[in-house]
Amino acid sequence: MSDTLELQSENETGLELKFVRFQLADEQFAFPVDSVTGIINWREVTPLPNVDEHLLGLANLRGRTLPVSDLRVKIGLQSSVAKQDAFIIVFEKNQTQVGMLVDEVLEVLTVKEEDIQTDHAESNLVMHELIQGIVNVDDVLISILDVDSMLGGVA
Repeated sequence: MSDTLELQSENETGLELKFVRFQLADEQFAFPVDSVTGIINWREVTPLPNVDEHLLGLANLRGRTLPVSDLRVKIGLQSSVAKQDAFIIVFEKNQTQVGMLVDEVLEVLTVKEEDIQTDHAESNLVMHELIQGIVNVDDVLISILDVDSMLGGVA
């Protein structure tokens, strides 16, 4: 990673963390920057038989096979994104690259560690296990997703 894109920094007000902020339907979510290896535009996938509903299939990424999962379906939202306008956030787990389809990538977000609420009992039961924390940015609640939980069943 570039020296200009630090994963975390500490200043006089405390530890700052960086996240990739993205949109799914009308909700905003984030993944820690250090878990993301790339962001690519939508590309066609080859469907696979007898797989979980969220697994869209396999894509070619620079000569490597990339399983792509629909993050909307994975978290319990209806899959209705126009895929040609979507993005795939790429992760690497167990030396395997995995892609998560999202509607839109918004920004790299920097937040103070103390601003992240980890007590999110108000979130629904489906999401409770998938969320690491919630942060409020400009009156928008952003759920920080647990990467390992998201990649379960894909990698």
